[in-house]
Amino acid sequence: MRLGILVTSAGNFGEKGFYNSQEVGLSKELSLLCEEVFVYKAVPYSGKYKEENIKGCKNAYLIQQPCKSKGINSQWKCSNMDTTLDALIYFSDTQTSLPDVAKWCKKNKVKLYPYIGVTESHSTNAVKKLMIDTLFKRNLAVYKRCNCFVKTPTVKDNLRKKGVANCIVTPVGLDMELLRTDYESVSVKELREKWGYGKAEKVILFIGRMIEEKQPTRMIEIFAKLHVMDSTYRLLVVGKGELNEEVKNKAAELGVSSVTKFVDQVPNSDIWELYRIADCFVNLNSQEIFGMAILEAMYYGCKVVAWKAPGPNFIIENAVTGFLADSDQGIIDCVMNSGNIQKEAHLRIIDKFTWGSTAKIMADIIKNNIAS
Repeated sequence: MRLGILVTSAGNFGEKGFYNSQEVGLSKELSLLCEEVFVYKAVPYSGKYKEENIKGCKNAYLIQQPCKSKGINSQWKCSNMDTTLDALIYFSDTQTSLPDVAKWCKKNKVKLYPYIGVTESHSTNAVKKLMIDTLFKRNLAVYKRCNCFVKTPTVKDNLRKKGVANCIVTPVGLDMELLRTDYESVSVKELREKWGYGKAEKVILFIGRMIEEKQPTRMIEIFAKLHVMDSTYRLLVVGKGELNEEVKNKAAELGVSSVTKFVDQVPNSDIWELYRIADCFVNLNSQEIFGMAILEAMYYGCKVVAWKAPGPNFIIENAVTGFLADSDQGIIDCVMNSGNIQKEAHLRIIDKFTWGSTAKIMADIIKNNIAS
């Protein structure tokens, strides 16, 4: 069985080496179950076409194709894809290329499996949102003809209400090769000293692009209230984006600049250190599709407090493996909750959220459909 994985989103979630690529993590595990796996990924039009072996795999390949784009939708051309694939897993969501990709699959007798994490635009621009949501009706017509892989039960429920019958929950997972498995053997005290924190300081970690959807300004406001309640709290913000200056100005306005540290980005190889030194990791995205950082934090035994959303609601068992809230005060209360849930959080990730288990579900379904 020869599989393709397609990612046409033009959204840049971070430079190579700074972000855990979902498509690469999935391809590594699928390559253990299939003859060959080809990952097709859109990159900015200014980039170069490139083919390379995925590190650590003899039969998995990454093909990067420069594309023009409108917003996060690249203008994908199917001409560079292998017509002898048995199946194509497409991270499709609201991507406008889906109808053309579906036609290509039908023409070349390639079975299409959309992989869906969102069923509507999350744009804060009303015009863009309306346009994408209108175009999504074209995607729905395709989804109704396919076996669809979905990232959360919420997406499954939403699609079923829209008439999409065949949805299989296949959650996003962690790439185990990128994790620091011996993290418990490393001194937390030494890591805290490395990052400039003392034993008595309580570190709140916030990781995310500095955009409205991630709510970094609200994080500053919540932290300011926490710091008034307990002056030992410190905030560590990792990310960059259009709201950089606004967020820093808000910290200055609320008088917490001296106890807030801003870091633009941290390589994958070092990010585990932040989860280990943090007393709590906070996610405020009310539209969170899944949350790779949530998975990572829980794996490393860091307490997670997240705003209620499809991803966190699926990953976290409230007050058992993490905490969920739907108000600023709720977030504050959860941060200050001294419940010890770190071990249970780690075990939940190992049991439910690795690419190995997801790849097996996908491969079994695809093989059975091909055989029939």
